Amino acid sequence: MSKPVEPDETSVAASGEADIPVKDAAAEMPHSEPVENPHLVEKRRIVNDLFQRGLAAHQAGQIDDAIRLYSASLRQNPKQPDVWNNLGVALRRSKKFEAALMAYRRAAELRPENAGLWSNMGNCLREMMRFEEAIVAHKKALELDDSIKSHTFNTGLVYRDLNRFEEALEYFERALAIDPDYVDANWDKALAHLALGNFADGWAGYETRRKLADNPIRPLEGAVEWDGKADLRGKRILLRAEQGFGDMIQFARFVPLVAKKAAHVILECRKELLPIMRTVSGVGTLVEKGAPLPEFDVHVPLLSLPHVMGISGKELQKISADPYITPPPGKQVRLAPPAGTVLKVGLIWAGKLNPRDRSCPLEMLLPLLSAKGAAFYSFQIDDRRADLGKIGLDAFVTDLGDHIHDFGDSAALMQAMDLVISIDSSPAHLAGALGVPVWMLQLFTTDWRWMVDRADSPWYPTMRIYRQEQANDWSVPVRKLSADFATLLQARQRNDSVQ
Repeated sequence: MSKPVEPDETSVAASGEADIPVKDAAAEMPHSEPVENPHLVEKRRIVNDLFQRGLAAHQAGQIDDAIRLYSASLRQNPKQPDVWNNLGVALRRSKKFEAALMAYRRAAELRPENAGLWSNMGNCLREMMRFEEAIVAHKKALELDDSIKSHTFNTGLVYRDLNRFEEALEYFERALAIDPDYVDANWDKALAHLALGNFADGWAGYETRRKLADNPIRPLEGAVEWDGKADLRGKRILLRAEQGFGDMIQFARFVPLVAKKAAHVILECRKELLPIMRTVSGVGTLVEKGAPLPEFDVHVPLLSLPHVMGISGKELQKISADPYITPPPGKQVRLAPPAGTVLKVGLIWAGKLNPRDRSCPLEMLLPLLSAKGAAFYSFQIDDRRADLGKIGLDAFVTDLGDHIHDFGDSAALMQAMDLVISIDSSPAHLAGALGVPVWMLQLFTTDWRWMVDRADSPWYPTMRIYRQEQANDWSVPVRKLSADFATLLQARQRNDSVQ
């Protein structure tokens, strides 16, 4: 399931319907001897005790203990398909996918008619990005039992991860035919519509995020929420913060539209964003998320604006035509690139690992970093800054991490760049909002906002997207980016020699 995540990443794809461990697995013992045999009775008791203790640990979130106890039970008696399934569930949760797949397959050998097992196996294969095998497993689950909504939904997630959104929608609709209130299916249906550019359906469905367990929007008792139609003249409107840094930057473009309708706009955001949100046209008052709120008449979550205002694809492109964020006044940037530099380039190559790692190994960019005439600057502010020293690139890339304390610092430094090369991250959004050229390396499984099979973005006219053509393979997008970079660098050098 794709869910809004914090603290600093945009919406991304997560694991889908959770695998559920079997709660009443019975230890299957051979019956070639009389059941009254004391040895067999005792062995049955031990096996069952190990399973029950493993299940209790599993349900308590003690996954390592669950794996140990399930494994002990299976060593006593390996002919327990439900325990193999539970072991697979626990191993998958620990991201030990190969071992989980082995456990699921052992269960399938013993009980091939178990539809839930095949759906669990499909989930595991999807996380391993073995999509075609995942489809086979999920379709086996549906063949055995197509009345379970999660089996149908999980099949749709594989097609979503393959960027085959039309087919994904078919399965989401089938799941919703079983349960029209199925939150996860409604959510991913909305994201599929947005990825396909079906904005009216997508924005309406995007409101489902309010029902997601991981995205609570705290209630404001007695406060009126703006529906996009009520007259805002003379009104103070609160635009509420939600989701990650990238989402807030992305949707800040709609603030000026609200400001034209309201007497005063109050924008709530996290502390790190305050310096750049002050520069957005129409913001009257800024309030840090979690701080006491000033008086207001109506409110609306920031990410609901395109829905309540009925923003179409054409309107989105018009709204996005110009930069809408600027560096905070007074931020001073002093860069000292080497003599002969014609291109200053910002770099962001790594992000958070969960729910899906969007990082590109810095080693992949080594041919790019050897280019003469280009000065490279790292905007990494996490522990991945250490990659520079590990690889020996301190002389080739200037680390700006010590100079970045909030997005205001990042904005001032980015404005001094001729180009930003980034993975899908909040700095990519910032560069786009500033109007700085940004080349983004994108995973094979696309995020809804970057849509499908296009190198440009309706959100940021200065963005160019380099997509993986196969899962886990950065070679093609990096090769294409490097070729375009060489062309750009040569053009800058020719222009510099003429001047």
